[in-house]
Amino acid sequence: MTGAAPKHMIAHNATRTRLIITDVLSVPRALVRVKTLLTVSAGRALIQINIWTARAASRYGRAMTSVRNLPGQLILAHAPWRLGGGLIVCIIACAAAGLALLFSGQLTGLLTVLVGAAIPLGIFALAIKRDQVIFDARAGTVTLQRRTLFRYDCAVHPLHSVRRAELEDMSDTARPILTFHDRTPPYPLVEAYSTSAAYRRATDTINDWLRGARQREAS
Repeated sequence: MTGAAPKHMIAHNATRTRLIITDVLSVPRALVRVKTLLTVSAGRALIQINIWTARAASRYGRAMTSVRNLPGQLILAHAPWRLGGGLIVCIIACAAAGLALLFSGQLTGLLTVLVGAAIPLGIFALAIKRDQVIFDARAGTVTLQRRTLFRYDCAVHPLHSVRRAELEDMSDTARPILTFHDRTPPYPLVEAYSTSAAYRRATDTINDWLRGARQREAS
């Protein structure tokens, strides 16, 4: 025959029960805190990305822009910063929303992370390219650079082999290309075609600089 449990054991069991209940109740609170932290962090990241994108876009713009134009050196660059910034915003927003759903116990959050973040990341890796061309009169070279998220291409040609810059037309759009005197095929300074008038300004800038460099070399 078992006697009644001592009072200290009853009190100990009651204390353990209260602790278990407190732990169980604290789990949703912790999830809410994590969700809030993810939302706040994502919001701050989006603000910083918007600031960074605006600064980069104000410097380079959407079309090929002259970064340096001196008698001895001409540098033009092109980077779709606004598109890249928009994709980064989409990646962070989808990742934050997916993680928030996961922490709240919904498995659809995993699909949100995989689809909502992976697709923009793939587009960013394949489509976002930074192009730069450097004409250096002192070194007598032209350097062609193209960088993506996973790849970097660089080619150096003698400056005297460059013929001129032209516009390659396709329907109502065009893109700037660099032509050569030798058998080097024309090089697209920007791969994407556009209706922007900035491409014509870029080719005019290149041709004016080449004309001035040749005149200085001949004199």
